[in-house]
Amino acid sequence: MIRDLSQLRAFIAIARLGSLGRAAESLHLTQSGLTRILQRLEEQVSAPLFERRASGMVLTAYGQAFEPYASLIVGEADNAIKELAALRGLEKGLIKVGAVGSALAGIVPEAVSCLLSQWPGLQVRVEEGLAQELAVWLAKGEIDLAVTFSMPTTEDISLVVESRQQEGCKVVASLDHPLRAKGKLKKEDLLAAKWVMPPRKLGPREDWQQWFLDSNLEAPPVTVETRAVDAMRSMVVQCGFLSWLPQLLIQSPAITHSLISPLVVESETCMRRFAVYRRRHGVLSSSTAKLLEELKRIVGAM
Repeated sequence: MIRDLSQLRAFIAIARLGSLGRAAESLHLTQSGLTRILQRLEEQVSAPLFERRASGMVLTAYGQAFEPYASLIVGEADNAIKELAALRGLEKGLIKVGAVGSALAGIVPEAVSCLLSQWPGLQVRVEEGLAQELAVWLAKGEIDLAVTFSMPTTEDISLVVESRQQEGCKVVASLDHPLRAKGKLKKEDLLAAKWVMPPRKLGPREDWQQWFLDSNLEAPPVTVETRAVDAMRSMVVQCGFLSWLPQLLIQSPAITHSLISPLVVESETCMRRFAVYRRRHGVLSSSTAKLLEELKRIVGAM
């Protein structure tokens, strides 16, 4: 049984920095002292956690399996200390929430605004990511809540609330794109265009590919791949690319100046559901539970 959190903190530092020397420096330890801590931890778990290579420290299969649990335990311990400090009035409650870009266009700001109007002393840290990234961050305890499109639950994350069907992604172009002159388009008209899209194996990219496959068409090649929504919009406006963006991001008042809008395409039906997820393991702080209630109210009413 592991009773010393400092061993887990040492393990996490080595895994993150990939070097005993850098990890020892970050923890204000000697390298020999850190080595002894790691040896004791490996003895307790009866498995080698790292491979020592010329390039640095690399997690073994045992280490890879151990890392998310170590991160969760240390994160929960830190959260417990912060929660007690908040109850004593020594610091403000901190809420860590992640969201897809379209949820940041409306759902998350509304929930945070309602929360802070009632408890102005709270602090909220918001991270933007794609659905698969949010699932990983949630499982590792890097965020406490995720607002994203519906995705499968796992042993690490659980569904809290889900919206009704919402209009999903659309093909977008600049207002002066040549394809607009054709009026209503067919999917075949889009095959020769330049596209900027998220990387492969991510939800929006797979939905886009399936949208073409539904008409027995192979999705066109992607010229530029990026995870950054702002970069996608810039490529659409400045370079004449097409992209595939959620309806909420297209309609957001914050981007009405961006000079993009959907193209009119036959059979353009892509529906999605918004959902709120939380970590299945661990305890939510009282401040995070308050935000969760606001998110449940907003998403449940959609």
